[in-house]
Amino acid sequence: MAAPPARARADYDYLIKLLLIGDSGVGKSCLLLRFSDGSFTTSFITTIGIDFKIRTIELDGKRIKLQIWDTAGQERFRTITTAYYRGAMGILLVYDVTDESSFNNIRNWI
Repeated sequence: MAAPPARARADYDYLIKLLLIGDSGVGKSCLLLRFSDGSFTTSFITTIGIDFKIRTIELDGKRIKLQIWDTAGQERFRTITTAYYRGAMGILLVYDVTDESSFNNIRNWI
């Protein structure tokens, strides 16, 4: 009987799941694109449900794979997006500094 194939070594030391949450239109997707791809777009496209990007960084000699989830900000998607909170190691609460209501609504997201 042949031995099972050796497991491939992971290309990272740590996997960290992060969530971006906040009202619609506050810039969650723009933050994600800027951090993950180094790009920026002035167009506004609403996230439907949830999206994610991956970026691997090196810190103190360790490779850290960041799995960053971009959640929809509309109330109608709240039940869908909260299902993705499980397993998250961090949450970034995002608001628009020019929109006080988006800051006040942060309490509704936690």
